[in-house]
Amino acid sequence: MPPRAREKYDGEALWNYALRLLAGRSMSIAEVKRKLTAKAAFEADVAETLSKLKEMRVLNDRHYADSFATARRDGAGFGKQRVLRELAVKQVPRTVAETAVNEAYAEVDEVDHAVSFLKRKVRSTDFSDPKHLQSAFRKLRYNGFSSNAAVKALKQFSANADELEDSGDD
Repeated sequence: MPPRAREKYDGEALWNYALRLLAGRSMSIAEVKRKLTAKAAFEADVAETLSKLKEMRVLNDRHYADSFATARRDGAGFGKQRVLRELAVKQVPRTVAETAVNEAYAEVDEVDHAVSFLKRKVRSTDFSDPKHLQSAFRKLRYNGFSSNAAVKALKQFSANADELEDSGDD
């Protein structure tokens, strides 16, 4: 059986497709453009649709980055670097992403944030085994916390956390 031909949209159909996409969840301009380009019969329709969405303020990377950073900070409890990485994957311009993340984390104490992350995400905070301590440190680093904040957070659970200070850079 030959592969099914993908349906291509023009003008109004592409507009309706874009609205359905954005009704489902918020997206960055680059994400919407990629999806529209894959479905568009004509490249000019993509530019026109994006222009209308921006004009109507339905599509705005700054608003998207602000809400994304706040949701990742409060919902998942991630650190700044993780949120910046995720926004980069979503192709939000770096300056826009950095501004949004810096504003979202302006009032956040990174060490306290890391401690609360550990309490929610790690099964046991008994770090007497160096392997568990290293694992928790890696988990904090992967989830966007600086080395300094990770070590300070782990010091609240283990005196052996001082050994981690030499093992990572910010």
